[in-house]
Amino acid sequence: MDNYVETLKKVLTNPEGFYSEMPKSGGYQEPLTFAAINFAILGLLSGIVAVILSGASATSIATTLIGGVIGGIIGLFIGGVILFIFFKIFGGSGSYEGTVRIMSYSSAVNVFAWVPVVGGIIGLYGIWLNIVGGKHVHNLTTVKSAIAVLLPLIILGVIVALMMAVIIAAIAALGLTELGGM
Repeated sequence: MDNYVETLKKVLTNPEGFYSEMPKSGGYQEPLTFAAINFAILGLLSGIVAVILSGASATSIATTLIGGVIGGIIGLFIGGVILFIFFKIFGGSGSYEGTVRIMSYSSAVNVFAWVPVVGGIIGLYGIWLNIVGGKHVHNLTTVKSAIAVLLPLIILGVIVALMMAVIIAAIAALGLTELGGM
């Protein structure tokens, strides 16, 4: 646990130093263990907040904890593929393993993501951690790393906005059809 706390502090307070010294290979065990602890903390504390704020059952804590860890680890591998592709598009020289390592360590922000309101703001710092990691692991400029990290988020935002527009249009069309039939 001492190693965890020291790693957490270094990632959050000195990401440039952390990512410049981080091994770019060496297996997934250490970074995934670090991430699993972060996801467990997020799941546990989010579950407790849900119980307090909404009166959810205590079993929701266990569900949030287990689902958070499993979903978080799966998300690291899927997100790793996406980021790896974008880093490569912008000339990155790092590996997929290095990209998963970046994301695993940037999950440090999850220790604070459970706090209402603060969680969304701390997520922005998580994006910055991925940018700094991409710069060091893939040997990119900060600008290229930022574009590689932000572009998938922008694309996802556009897709979600289009899907919402289609859903709203469909609901509006149904409402107009129903009104026309009166």
